[in-house]
Amino acid sequence: MDNARLITHKGLVELVQGEEITVNIEVASACLSCAGKAFCSMSEKQDKKIRVHAHNRMFSKGEEVLVKMHLSQGMRAVVWAYVIPLCILLIFLLTLFSFRVPEVWSGIISVVFIALYYFVLYLFRGKFNKKYVFEIEKI
Repeated sequence: MDNARLITHKGLVELVQGEEITVNIEVASACLSCAGKAFCSMSEKQDKKIRVHAHNRMFSKGEEVLVKMHLSQGMRAVVWAYVIPLCILLIFLLTLFSFRVPEVWSGIISVVFIALYYFVLYLFRGKFNKKYVFEIEKI
């Protein structure tokens, strides 16, 4: 992989099941590095679990690893998760407003279509799991 085009996270191997490894990574918001975080209480950390294929390499539980993903895959994920739903929301809201549907109903209908969109994404999660591939290496 071209290291300039990678998103990397340090993580700990949590579970090893044959070729599939579950890695626990700690994701920190940008606020975490802010000097005023003690006064703000907006900084947050969150643990994420990622399943990675080992590709015939041996890893053990508790081992520190580096999880990598192509930047283009991350950008594609942002489009699927945020940009497309925002477009759907705006299209439905503006269309319903133009037909003089009351604001409350326009909002409810738009949110229902966003929920349907995410449900369809959930149904196709197997296809997304094949497209979004993480790589792992020992530190």
